Amino acid sequence: MGACVTVFIRCLAITTLLLPLICYSAPAPTQSFAAQFDQANKLYEQGKFEEAAAAYQTIAESGVRAASVWFNLGNAAYKSGQLGRAIAAYRMVEWLTPRDPALRANLQFVRGKVYSDERTRVPLWKGVVRLATLNEWTALTAAATWAFFSVLACSQWTGRAYRKTAALFLIATALCGTGLATAWQEQKRADALVIAKEATVRFGPLNESQAAFQLRDGAELIVLASKDDWLQIRDAEKRIGWIRRDEVIVLGTPRPT
Repeated sequence: MGACVTVFIRCLAITTLLLPLICYSAPAPTQSFAAQFDQANKLYEQGKFEEAAAAYQTIAESGVRAASVWFNLGNAAYKSGQLGRAIAAYRMVEWLTPRDPALRANLQFVRGKVYSDERTRVPLWKGVVRLATLNEWTALTAAATWAFFSVLACSQWTGRAYRKTAALFLIATALCGTGLATAWQEQKRADALVIAKEATVRFGPLNESQAAFQLRDGAELIVLASKDDWLQIRDAEKRIGWIRRDEVIVLGTPRPT
């Protein structure tokens, strides 16, 4: 069993060394970024929340992958009454630092301003998946897989069967692989946040189409398809309809019809 443990530790060490390189490959902030960020912070401190939100948005659109930018954007958007933009910004932070307690508290708080019932609750399985980033799920799956095959190799070298240990790592591999697949699907899927105060969802992708239902600022949607200036969406109540693109922010790439 000692040889098995040694091989596993070596494999796990290799994976652990690679993890920081995978997870923190974003470019380092430049001096220009620091100046822009400081200016946006000053606007926020002066109570100019709408201007601060616009300043943070400009930084975010420049390609800087910094959780602090998106987090502050969410705060400024909320303070300026833009619930949908706030949730969208917090969702971006969730992809970068999913276990940040301040993020999770703010996200749940703003969601509660949109809907005060069970529609703000994230399913348990989805909450577990969102505790790690896609890269972290990849690293965990790789580590569990290496461990499983290391145990099998030990069985061949020592002539002893480590059935319980192998079964344990096989289960871990399956669970981590499921988490990885789910996280990948979550990032691949296009979600949308309503940013209009009141948005009308219609039965068809035309202004003349009959109205199906109304959505408020901050409603979270799944994008099913796209056509011209319209998106086909499904809301938290499983209702399906078409909404104008300019009334939402899309996280991800919507599929064309």
